[in-house]
Amino acid sequence: MRLDLSRRRLLATAALSGAVAGLARPAIAQNSLRGTGSVIVHFGGGSMGEAQRIAYSEPFQAETGIRVIHQAGVAAGVQRAAILAGAPKHDVANISGGSMAAFEQDGLLQAIDYGYWTPQNRAGYDLVPASQFNVPAMLYSMVVAFDQQRYASRAPESWADLWNLRDFPGRRTLAAGTNAADGASYEIALLADGVKPEDLYPIDWERALRSLDRLRADVVKWWANGAESVQLQVDRQATIGSAWNGRIDGANEQGARIGKSWNQGILQWAGWAIPRGATNSENAQKYIAFMSRPEPQARFSEIITYGPTNALAFNHIPAERAALLPTAPAVKDRQIVQNYTFWNTVDATGQTGLRRAIAEWERWIAARR
Repeated sequence: MRLDLSRRRLLATAALSGAVAGLARPAIAQNSLRGTGSVIVHFGGGSMGEAQRIAYSEPFQAETGIRVIHQAGVAAGVQRAAILAGAPKHDVANISGGSMAAFEQDGLLQAIDYGYWTPQNRAGYDLVPASQFNVPAMLYSMVVAFDQQRYASRAPESWADLWNLRDFPGRRTLAAGTNAADGASYEIALLADGVKPEDLYPIDWERALRSLDRLRADVVKWWANGAESVQLQVDRQATIGSAWNGRIDGANEQGARIGKSWNQGILQWAGWAIPRGATNSENAQKYIAFMSRPEPQARFSEIITYGPTNALAFNHIPAERAALLPTAPAVKDRQIVQNYTFWNTVDATGQTGLRRAIAEWERWIAARR
C-alpha cells in the first residue's frame, strides 16, 4: 500500500486552497514578498510533502515569482556537516526542535528577518514562539499506534499497554534510540515503567534501558523514520508501536486501520531555519514569512493532521478538522510537551542529552548482541 494522498483528497484540498487563497489577497496586493530567482527548500516527502507543496510552495511561487526547488530532507548530522563544509543542503531547512538549539549554539543558522512579517502573525506563535534563528513549522505528537482489528475488543490506551504482552499480544515497533529526542523512545520507556510525566526529566538512562530490555524480544524492528513506523503496521509486521499522529492519519486515508491514543502522547515540534551560507537567503526569508501566515497554515493542517504554529490559523480551520489536530483543546492536555532544554543541556559526562542518547543506545545494543 502506498502511503500518499488519494486523488479524492487532493482534489478536495485543491478546492480548499482556492477558497482560502482569496483570504490572502490583501497581502498579495502589497507585493511585499515578490522577487526573482529560486529557493531550495526542505521537502518532507509522502503526505507531509504533498501538504507542503499545496499549502506553501505552489502559492508562494505564484505570488512571488520565486521558483521553489524541493530537495529531500536529510538527517541533522548530514545537514550540520554540509553547513560546516560551506555547502548547506537547503536554503530553508527543517530541523527538529530537539536538534535546533545545537545548531543555534554552534552558529550554524542565520537570523530570521521579521521585517517580512506582520506583527500579528509573529504574536500568533503562542505555544512555541518564533525566535531569533528559527520559526516553528508544525506541531505533532508521538502516540501509541495499534492495529484496530487486532485490538477491536479492547484498545491500548497508554505506553504501559504497549509493554502489556498478556492483554495486548503481538509484535512491537519503536524508534531506534539513535533518533534521540525525535523518536521519544526514552520518554516512552520511562512512562511505561510508571514514571510520572512531571518526573521524566532528566532522563534516567539506566531505568529507560532496563524498561526497553523487557520489551526487546518482542520488537520486530526499531524504526528509523516516520514512514517506516506506519509501514510496519500497514504490512502487518507489527501490531502496536509508536508513530507520529500525522503519519497514522495519512496511512488511514489510504485504507489502513491504525488506531491511536492521545494519552501520554509526546508533543513535539520542528522548525524552519536558514543555514549559514545559504545561497538564496533573501528568498528563504520570504518563503518562511509566507509560511507564517494563518491561511496557508490552515491549508497545511487541512491536508495533514499536524497542528499549525500560528494560532490565528484556527480561524480558518473547520471545527471538525481542528478536533483531529494534536493541539486541539480536547486532547492537548492529555499529552506531554517534550523538554528540548534537557535534550540540549550538557550533563556531567560532558555530553548533551542528544549525544548521550546515542552513546547509551549504542552501548546497550552492543552489550546484547
